[in-house]
Amino acid sequence: MLILTRKEIENLLNPNELIAALEEGFKALSAGQLNVPPRNQAIAPKGVLVGMPAYMPNQLMSVKLVTVFHENIPAHQATITLFDSETGSPVAFMDGEYITAMRTAAGAILSIQHLARKDSKTIAIIGAGVLGDAHLKMIGTLSGIEKVFLASKDLSKAQAVAARASNAFAVDSIQEAVFQADIVCLCTSSLEPVIKTEWLREGVHISSVGYRPPGGELPRGLVESSHLFVESKVAFSDPPVGCSELQGLSPESGTELGEVLLKAKAGRRSETEATIYKSMGHAMEDLVAANLVYGKAIAQGVGKQFEL
Repeated sequence: MLILTRKEIENLLNPNELIAALEEGFKALSAGQLNVPPRNQAIAPKGVLVGMPAYMPNQLMSVKLVTVFHENIPAHQATITLFDSETGSPVAFMDGEYITAMRTAAGAILSIQHLARKDSKTIAIIGAGVLGDAHLKMIGTLSGIEKVFLASKDLSKAQAVAARASNAFAVDSIQEAVFQADIVCLCTSSLEPVIKTEWLREGVHISSVGYRPPGGELPRGLVESSHLFVESKVAFSDPPVGCSELQGLSPESGTELGEVLLKAKAGRRSETEATIYKSMGHAMEDLVAANLVYGKAIAQGVGKQFEL
């Protein structure tokens, strides 16, 4: 097996290549080409262990194991194992924490590319943890973005993340950040909604990647009044398979991002409607990101070979 560390993965994972790989993955997912069983979890007193296996044609099979312990720092820790799809042999074992953060942010950026208004110039990132930092890194792939406003419960954390980009600015409140934004990226682990509908600009695009059952960061009224997009219709299932904020809604109320990419369903329908991309995190994203990293590692001779 090839062993890859977080540092090696950071050097191998190119944001633009990741977005391109995810775009093909979303198309394959909506075209029914993947075998991805529902995620499962083992519950411990202070957190959960979640298993996320996936198969996609012409790719190595993958399984991610991720723990979510909200009292811990970091709250999410993960590993990814790749298997030969012809023989079933394990071929690679790698850190999954950085991949999880970056593929999550890349999915949000992909939604911005295809769902946000084309004249969008400002972005608010709500949350200055691992996912907020990953979003700021991925925003560099977008053109036309002039300012990024960061807000967090801890202003010093927002300031630390904002210092990594010349066009990023920490602000005192979530309301202040959202009020100035054409695009809002929610990256929290909040049990309660962190934004209010009246704060939002007309025609806003919102991406929400937070996961904190039984609650969540998105107001239910905003979800119901907006044009909703998801990775997969399984997002409407109960946790841990689906998303808390979407429970009770019909799967027909949401459009898969892959359906938009395949031009099978409409994306944004007007300059004034609010669009929401609600991400649950999907095993397809881990699979394509890990395959991308593995291919580059083999080509560049990165990592250590290990015999089990």
